[in-house]
Formats: sequence, C-alpha cells, structure tokens
Amino acid sequence: MMLRPYVSNIVRIEFHEVTKKAIIDAIANPRAISLSMVGAQLVRRIEDRWIGFGLSQIVQGKFNRKTLSAGRVQTPVLGWIIERYDESRKDKIYAVTMTLSNGVKVRLSIPPDKEEFIKALKAMHRNKSTDVEIKVKVTKAGEAEEELNPVPPYTTDALLRDSANILGLSVEQTMAIAQELFESGLITYHRTDSTRVSNVGISIAKEYISDRFGSDYFVGRAWGGKEVGAHECIRPTRPIDSDDLRNLLNTGLLQLAIRVTANHLRVYDLIFRRFMASQMKSARVLKERFKISLYLNGVNVHEEEVERVSKILEPGFTKVWGYIEGREYQELTPGEYDITSIDYIKKVSRTPPLREGDIIAMMRERGIGRPSTYAKIVDVILKRRYALVVGRRIRYVVPTNLGRQVYRFLTEENKEFSDLVSEERTRIVEKHMDDVEVGERDYMDVLNELFNEAISKGILRENVIS
Repeated sequence: MMLRPYVSNIVRIEFHEVTKKAIIDAIANPRAISLSMVGAQLVRRIEDRWIGFGLSQIVQGKFNRKTLSAGRVQTPVLGWIIERYDESRKDKIYAVTMTLSNGVKVRLSIPPDKEEFIKALKAMHRNKSTDVEIKVKVTKAGEAEEELNPVPPYTTDALLRDSANILGLSVEQTMAIAQELFESGLITYHRTDSTRVSNVGISIAKEYISDRFGSDYFVGRAWGGKEVGAHECIRPTRPIDSDDLRNLLNTGLLQLAIRVTANHLRVYDLIFRRFMASQMKSARVLKERFKISLYLNGVNVHEEEVERVSKILEPGFTKVWGYIEGREYQELTPGEYDITSIDYIKKVSRTPPLREGDIIAMMRERGIGRPSTYAKIVDVILKRRYALVVGRRIRYVVPTNLGRQVYRFLTEENKEFSDLVSEERTRIVEKHMDDVEVGERDYMDVLNELFNEAISKGILRENVIS
C-alpha cells in the first residue's frame, strides 16, 4: 500500500535460504502477491487480538494479576499438560536395568505390587547382602529380519521435539539457534510444516552421500507427496557436516556474523544428519525377541518379553542416523543367569508427564498452532508460570496451582469461555484460516463469524471498532 502511489507493478520474491544462488533465483523469478495469503494473515492477527487480548483482560481481572494471559491455542495446550501430569501420577512402574552374569545388560519394567522382589532388587542396588536368591531365565521367543526406512527431514515441530528430547534444549533456545543458523545461510527457513525437498536439496545430499559413503547409499527423495506448502523442509544449504563446519570456522576459511557456540553445532548436526538420512537407502537389521523370567527363591515372580536389535545386516541410513553403525550389540543367548548388579532402579510413570518436544508434536498432530507459533505458545505458558520445567537430563513440563486455577476458570467455571477455547473449536478456526489462505473462503466472512462469536461470548463490546 505504501508503494502503490509510486509504482503499479508490485511483485514478491520468495527464497527459503540465505544463499547467493537462492536470492538471485528469487529475484529472477518474482511472483504476484497472493491476496488470499494476505487475507489469511489478517484473520490470524485480528483473531488473536479479539480473542487473545479479550480473554487475557478477563483473566487478569479475575485473578488481579496483569501478567496473565489466555488464548485459543494456549488454553487447550495447558489442558494437555495438566491432563498428562495427573495421569502420570496414577500409573507407576519400577524401571530396572540389570547386568546378568554373562555381562549383558537387560532393561525391564516391574509392577510396584511385587514388593518383596523390589525390596530385594533395591538391596542389590545398594550392594547390601541379602539371603534371597534371584535367578533370571532367558527363553528365545523368535527373530526376524526387518527393513527400516529413514524418517523424513525436519519440520519445525519435529526439530523442536528432537532438540528437546535428544539435546536437552528448550524450544525457545532451539528456535533462537535455528534463526541464527538460517540468517547465517547454513540452513533453510526453520518455520515450516512441510517435509518437501527441492531439487537443490536433493543435489546437496547426493554430493555429500556419494562422496562419504558411495553412490549406492544415495536414494533421492522429494518427500512431501503432493504437498507444496510455503516452504520446504529444514535442511542444510551446503554439503558440509558439523565437523567440516567446525574446521572451516576454526581455520577462518568461513566467517559468520554470529558467534557459533557448541549448541549451534549440535543443532546444525541434528538437522544435517536427519536430512542426509532421509536421502539414503533403507537399512536391514536382525531383531530378536526373548521372554525374561525372574525367580525369587525359586518362585516365578515376573515375566516380560523384550525385543533387541542383535545385528545390523545392511546399515543404509544408519550410517548417519538412528542405530549407530559399528556399535557393539550385546548378544543375549537363552539360558539361566545370576544377576551381577542392579545398575538402575527407580519408580517412574508408565505414562510420564509431557516434555516440551512432546507438546510441540501434539500441536502438530492435533492441528492447532502454526510452525511460527509452536515455540511461542510453550514459552508463554512457562513465562506465565502456568507450568514449570523440572528435571535435568529429561525435562518434564508440570502444571502449577496457578495454571490449574486459570484453566479451571476458563473451562469449568465459565461455559461460554469453555466453548471458545476448546480444542475442537480451535481446530475449526485454524481450518477456516487455512481455507482463506488457499482461496476457498473469503477472509471477511471468517472475520464476521469470529467477531459475532466474540460478541456473543462477552469477549468484545458491541461498540468495538471492527
């Protein structure tokens, strides 16, 4: 609108990576501005202000705290955190890792009602002498060769989930690091819900995989199916792995505007290996199933079936992702064994509380939120002190009393608000916005529907300027 008085031919250039080639190609191939996409963005921004700001003022007044907030997406996500935490407190087991007399480690799950047996295991864990005898009988239940296919390259939600679960980084940290990696030209745009790989991306993978592992390992995949999307997947922009990147930075051959930390390299390595794995051939492994029977003083007290990868037959993508090629897999053979040591025993939830990455994955799976807002939603819930992150190695998100009170106020004490912020209604509104983006609905029709909804629920006054 600012340019219109001075020029009539207004176009948009689009690039997904900050590289010279991508920007030159974008300038050479401009496109018309999509008014449907503009309309969708208007709906998102206006709806956020109508519902988010209106609900937040009501919550602030109720609890007399100006720092509180509420919204269509924020509220159901808070509900997930509360529901999972409450569930986790009900269903407990003992996670046990033991070393058998043949040197093989076995991980088992023991029900808490096996009190005498658990007491004996705890005594062994503390290296205390005990007059009980524990035997382990291993019986082979079967084996099968299995073909493992690589996972697709990263979308925003998948990256945030793995960065939290594997690297232990918060969603806020990961998004900040990804932003700097993108601005430095090392990765493609990091706010995307597409797994699509461009021809440029496939050529980068082909160069790296053929050079490092041989051309037989390369299987170019576009992923995404018929999906087009505004952006492609998150991938590296060059065939340079994290070791090469570190060397280039240390020798000064590559200079960036950001200060590259260890976490930058860890996130880059995650993105790089996931993408390369997505372009490699499948792997074949041998999986074996065993029945583990535990005996206390000659009495069978617990039986459990376990599955183990005993051998990698064809490594394929496991050269860079998942199962580690060259790792020593412990062979478990049938027989009767003593327990050499109890390496780990702890009462844990069979269904643990949500981790930050789990929340992001649920937002994607259940169709609420956007790649650009996933991290922000979780961050707002934590900043409002509706939930806390606990744990060091594994970071769980648990609700606070304040979070429970706000959620109860919005979903139980006020029926009109409950309908407004329900997961189902939020999903419907997200679908309306997507329909506007692809030109299937007029953005003013959607705004009128949302405006009338907000008026009827008491979120807006009728004299508001629309």
